[in-house]
Amino acid sequence: MIKIKIFKTSNFSIINQCYLIYKNNIGILVDPSWDYNLIDTFLIENEIALKGVLLTHSHDDHTNLANEFAEKKSVPVFMAAEEIEFSGFKCQNLQSITSLNEIQILDFNITPILTPGHTPGSICYLIENNIFSGDTIFIEGVGVCSTKGGDVDKMWESVQNLKNILPENTFFYPGHSFGELPGKNLVFLLKNNIYFQIKDKAHFVSFRMRKNQPNLFNFK
Repeated sequence: MIKIKIFKTSNFSIINQCYLIYKNNIGILVDPSWDYNLIDTFLIENEIALKGVLLTHSHDDHTNLANEFAEKKSVPVFMAAEEIEFSGFKCQNLQSITSLNEIQILDFNITPILTPGHTPGSICYLIENNIFSGDTIFIEGVGVCSTKGGDVDKMWESVQNLKNILPENTFFYPGHSFGELPGKNLVFLLKNNIYFQIKDKAHFVSFRMRKNQPNLFNFK
């Protein structure tokens, strides 16, 4: 069974949740950002050999340490082909991946699931019964769809797809938290995440894009 280490890193107002998935002294990072020394110190002190970096999308707060880890640790970096094409993202050892084509890194079986909406190539990573959802799915809501490349119709489709294919005991680990801790399961989201409760696409679209939101991360 894998272990998950959560790193809370920040760049002024942006607080990210970066993840190290590890077992048998082998590790994989998800969306490393802002604080290389914090993450690297944990790897060294726990004698964990890094073997890969998974990127959920191309925004800088999720990718800004990818190149440094790739260069210093000589590991591959994975991003959806659609996201690379959309963003032009480049870094050392970058490998494009496609949805549902499993990635095998030693003892880790990783299933990428394309979930456009926040960006055209946003992708979630399913490892055992844990899904790392970037800025697509938060515990409290869903990601912003109004930035470049965002598409609220596709966000609706991504949410429905995850609801349909994931077991209820799947635990979500998003890129940010807005009141709830990461690691809640699908049952919790179905009961508490309003976007998982909306059953009509037009309602979903109008609600996520409504003009009277106090801010884009006030999900109610």
